[in-house]
Amino acid sequence: MAREFTLSVVSPDQSVVEQLVTSVVAPGTEGYFGIQAGHISLVAALKPGLLEYKANNQTGYIYIGGGFAEVRPDKMTVLADEASLAEELSVEKAEQMLDKARKELRSDSGTMTQSDAVQEVERAIQRLRAARLNAK
Repeated sequence: MAREFTLSVVSPDQSVVEQLVTSVVAPGTEGYFGIQAGHISLVAALKPGLLEYKANNQTGYIYIGGGFAEVRPDKMTVLADEASLAEELSVEKAEQMLDKARKELRSDSGTMTQSDAVQEVERAIQRLRAARLNAK
């Protein structure tokens, strides 16, 4: 049996998950990375993407809008800018958010900087990717 460790994912407005898992794959700024119980301690910056975890022979997905991960041998804590369980996301709403972000990116008189608009498009794409996982 695989060893377990605690995964805790929190965003500014909610605790998304707190459970025992056997592995995690997270979207680091330098690329996706994997964690298992007993992993060496580290702190990593996260980019928008999907956090995948395995628990009870099931795979779960969480949309992460960026943030930081702290890893210890017995626990991984994710402090996310925004986070949602994939099954809680709506494809229709995610598509609307992507359309809005793309319009903002194309706009010359937008309220965001070009860099912020690009980041918002990336978040919207990842949110839509997460929502589509459960729409199949």
